[in-house]
Amino acid sequence: MRTLLDSLQWAFFLLTGGLVAPIVVAAAFQLSDAETISLLQRTLAVIGVSSLLQVTLGHKLPILEGPAGVWWGVFILLAANLTPGASGAELLRQMEMGLLLGGVIILLLSAFQVIRYLKKLFTPVVTGTYLLLLIFQFSSPIVKGILGVGYKDPYIHASIAAPAIATLLLTFLCGRSKTAWLRNYSALIGIAAGYGLFLLLGHIPALPKLPDTAILIPQLFAWGAPLFDSGITLTTLVITLPLLINMIAAIVVMEKTIGLEPADRYRRSGIVMGINQVLSGAFSAVGCVSNSHTAGFVASTRMTKRLPFIIGCLLLIVAGFFPFLTAALASVPVPVAFAVIFYSFAHLLSAGLKELGAILQNEKKLTIVAFSLFAGVGSMFIPAASLAVLPDVLKPILNNGLVVGVLASILLEQAWQFKDSLSSGSGFRRRKHPLIERSTGHAVNDQSVL
Repeated sequence: MRTLLDSLQWAFFLLTGGLVAPIVVAAAFQLSDAETISLLQRTLAVIGVSSLLQVTLGHKLPILEGPAGVWWGVFILLAANLTPGASGAELLRQMEMGLLLGGVIILLLSAFQVIRYLKKLFTPVVTGTYLLLLIFQFSSPIVKGILGVGYKDPYIHASIAAPAIATLLLTFLCGRSKTAWLRNYSALIGIAAGYGLFLLLGHIPALPKLPDTAILIPQLFAWGAPLFDSGITLTTLVITLPLLINMIAAIVVMEKTIGLEPADRYRRSGIVMGINQVLSGAFSAVGCVSNSHTAGFVASTRMTKRLPFIIGCLLLIVAGFFPFLTAALASVPVPVAFAVIFYSFAHLLSAGLKELGAILQNEKKLTIVAFSLFAGVGSMFIPAASLAVLPDVLKPILNNGLVVGVLASILLEQAWQFKDSLSSGSGFRRRKHPLIERSTGHAVNDQSVL
């Protein structure tokens, strides 16, 4: 019984990680109801398969493989450049090719073990900066979502915000309860209660028009044959690094959350990630990447076993074959989903603060963190329209504050360490400065997780 409940909770968490991106992309490209349902089906299937491959063959950790923010950003930027009334069919075919090429590039980098060297860059400074920026990036959509902004219109409505906030409080109280089963199933309880409240108040969205068939197999190249474009290819090359950074960060954070010793699992993870990118392109979906906020969910629910996660992935894959089931799952109110994951992100924020706790007495490292946070958070407030005159290849990077901040922290820390190593060997007082600093503690680990 416990395994079944854990599996359902994982299935709903995987679902919340995959709902927003396809809906937003469908709206940006003005897809029909049938096309939107088909995209949702393919997305759920790809998320389920990608997560299943990673937990069984890749890093072997229970981590959601959800739509990547950088890929999502590319889709939105391309749609924004469409002239009114123009079809985005050609751009979608180009994105299929971009995803396929991205997968091949990641496969090659993994085969030659380039990821192993990238992993060494994840010091406490970089990991802590990444976690804080991740929270800052998601805080705006989560709070707006809980308040109902954009759910029906751009305004806050008490009848939507009140049940969503009640769901948040219930999830929080269950998560902090002394009763074990309330803590373990706080997310599932929150989703059920929130759905019930929205149903009573008449705020459940109507199901879109469904296809005539009861079973619909996810279609290969649903947007048409892949189409090569040099601009998309260059963009793919540039965003490969942010994708790998996301994957490495998710593994590092999850290892610390569960309390595992760091293991050399990055080559396998990278190979599987490359395969997952190819699957995303082949099934015309938004490219997936390991989502770090899964660690917050594990910390809040204490679900560390792989079997329930695997069953949850299988449930999501099965849902991808039934249009009615896909539409029904998609009817879970967005404010409820955001209210439930709010508690998980709160855990992740505390993890980021703990990670930086070890460097509070180091002025140099604090300066790097401060500069990186300033650059990253500031980039989050740059209007997308202001990037219009820049080369397309730079837009996905500059439009993503998380990427800007993390890259800044990596470059600054390595440059500072290189400078210190030169100083120590040129007549100054000799000190040993390791080129890369490794974290020896488990700052993210919390006794309540185990």
